[in-house]
Amino acid sequence: MTYQGKTILAGKAQGPALFTDKAVNFTAAFTKPENLLWFKKAEVRDRHHPWFKENVKGKVLLIPAAIGSTHTGLVLLDLVRMKNGPAAIVVGAADPLLISGIVLSEVWYGVSIPVVQFDTEEIAKSVQDGAVVTVDGDTGVVSVG
Repeated sequence: MTYQGKTILAGKAQGPALFTDKAVNFTAAFTKPENLLWFKKAEVRDRHHPWFKENVKGKVLLIPAAIGSTHTGLVLLDLVRMKNGPAAIVVGAADPLLISGIVLSEVWYGVSIPVVQFDTEEIAKSVQDGAVVTVDGDTGVVSVG
């Protein structure tokens, strides 16, 4: 299945899908003492989220939205620049807090990931966790399978 979304950040990536219908609080998920360990850097530590203990490194995140504080951008900046973050993000509602850290990582360190805005509930009908998802942030196309 192919979906036409809206480009938020350019680039191309592919990886296993990681879907949730619950908004992600990146600050709560990645700022726990366990995340200081290199092998747990990308592990979700928010006990209230279905992804608890899930590693997001190299995965295509399919999320409805990001929630949380202004620290969200810094969390994503760190994950992306250290190449511990997701391969790409497909988000139902992109907001500046979600995007800011990825943009700063690109500007300051030359490392970025594609972000496409598209209704993730629509994609959920055809994707299962682990399915290969290709994100073309240049065109906004998201392909499943």
